[in-house]
Amino acid sequence: MGEKNETVQLNIGAGATYLPGFHNVDLCEQADIRLDLNHDPLPFDNDSVDLVFTYHTLEHLDRYLFALGEIHRVLKHGAPLLVGVPYVTLTEYNLVNPYHRQHFNEFSFDFFDPSRLKGSAIEPNDILLSKAFHRFDYTEDFADEPPEHLEWARRHLFNVVRKIDFGVIAIKDPARTVEVDDASRDRLIEVFDECLANRLPYPVRETALNP
Repeated sequence: MGEKNETVQLNIGAGATYLPGFHNVDLCEQADIRLDLNHDPLPFDNDSVDLVFTYHTLEHLDRYLFALGEIHRVLKHGAPLLVGVPYVTLTEYNLVNPYHRQHFNEFSFDFFDPSRLKGSAIEPNDILLSKAFHRFDYTEDFADEPPEHLEWARRHLFNVVRKIDFGVIAIKDPARTVEVDDASRDRLIEVFDECLANRLPYPVRETALNP
């Protein structure tokens, strides 16, 4: 799909917004590519996508591993997946939300990292990811706490973190190492923030008035 040298970028779970220059994927009828991430494969070749951005979408999926497997399949080796999701212990908007099916904390993507927890569940999937960064968005009550207090608070208290952002790197060949230095990590964070800032609402469609 697309020209051979074209940079292919996906905005998955676009919802009411889209990212210019991206293929915007969602169930909503305005999306460039309309599909159900729980069931439908992404219409891209293996190893053909340069970047995937998804914001507050993965938590809604019943078949999370299927969707993550599709994302991994289409990403090139070394290409980033940028993710924003609610934090697991946020009670008001996460744990009691009837539309949330998955929960995330700083260890969630370690279960796909062969240098961390991949294999600990004897899982049958081939999803391999290496985490480049995660960052916390703290609630107001904890925003000014010193760093040495925050780890304890995250592990023992509710409503410490609102959401968590990730940058993870696709590994397509276990024999090819993926190393992210500080400069590359900082650039991934910049790209995440650029994606977030560049989202635009779809134009409101005019509805014909009855005569």
